[in-house]
Amino acid sequence: MSDNISQLHPQKHPGLGKRIAVFAVLLVFVTGGVAAYVFRDRLNLDALQRYVRYLNVSEDSKTGRFVYDESNSNRYAGLSGGLSVASATGLSLYDKDGVETASIQASMSAPVLKTGGDLALAYDTGGNTLEAASQKRGSVLHVSSQKPILDADIASDGSICYLSSESGYRAVLYVYNSQQALIYRWLSSSQYFMRCTVSSGAKYAAAAALGQEDGMFQSSVVLFRTDSEEILRTIPIGNALIYDLHFLPGNTLCVLCEDALYFYELDGQCLGSYAFEDAYLKDYTLDGNGFVTLVMNLYKAGNGYTALTVGYDGTVLGTLPISEQILDISASGKYLALLTSGALSIYDQNLTEYDVSDNTTGASSAVMREDGSAILLANGHGTLYVP
Repeated sequence: MSDNISQLHPQKHPGLGKRIAVFAVLLVFVTGGVAAYVFRDRLNLDALQRYVRYLNVSEDSKTGRFVYDESNSNRYAGLSGGLSVASATGLSLYDKDGVETASIQASMSAPVLKTGGDLALAYDTGGNTLEAASQKRGSVLHVSSQKPILDADIASDGSICYLSSESGYRAVLYVYNSQQALIYRWLSSSQYFMRCTVSSGAKYAAAAALGQEDGMFQSSVVLFRTDSEEILRTIPIGNALIYDLHFLPGNTLCVLCEDALYFYELDGQCLGSYAFEDAYLKDYTLDGNGFVTLVMNLYKAGNGYTALTVGYDGTVLGTLPISEQILDISASGKYLALLTSGALSIYDQNLTEYDVSDNTTGASSAVMREDGSAILLANGHGTLYVP
């Protein structure tokens, strides 16, 4: 047959609908292949979000993304996808792209930094200065106390409390609502307060009180309703120092002592506890979602660490022995970052390893982020690490 003879029944071209269907199938296969490659170790929503969010972010822009003044007294925390830094000279905030959005000048010899919602709270322990700011609004609260500030805390909605004193009183507790308006003040003439916390909504506040009974120091937690002039309840703790207090979601009160971790309802019922037994508490963070992280050591010195995550009922969720010195720990959402001189390791709340990377930046601090990424901080530069 000659090559130039026409076919009697020419081939039909596929219609538009069929071509769209074929294209859709191919798109599914391509997308699935990309996803399987990118997330071949773990298929989860956070990994997908990170892939989309940082797809066009170059490695150069991740390095040195945040630039700040380096100091040994600096304190760091994540804030709205960015970074907050409390230093001897004040409080600085940076957005997710590393742009400085707020810079508040204040002298703080021993700065402490906490965050709640879109606010960063910085205060000078034993000093007279407290500052709160957001990336969008700048400074929202400035306190210059006549007496030293002993402690301060911030709730998830931006409600704030702090402890100081006034003439004739052993301690004074101040509470501000989420609009940073002073709504409550408790003047204690009989008890010394060492720690404080406020609930989201500023309906409740609590303070750690230190007293004496039969020649021995006794600690207790005093609960307040900010719409009442009476103490709501006192929870006895015993002969142990209280290191920290914090209201968790659902108004569960977390009480961290030198020898144990407790969780209480507002009615004083203990939901659970974890006793340290013969181990020493070396570090901790209350910032995880659904868990508290403790770093313990069987000895007062040495690198025989054990990291533990504890649920809000006192149940141990995970344990991890660590032979290296831990430089920093940070938690956000369901993730925990453990930084050593050799590596940055990211875990879930059960201390199952999620990702590990060499600490090539020489970082001494790390900030965990809710999406599973982290910021490594070294020599005045913050580098974004994306698993």
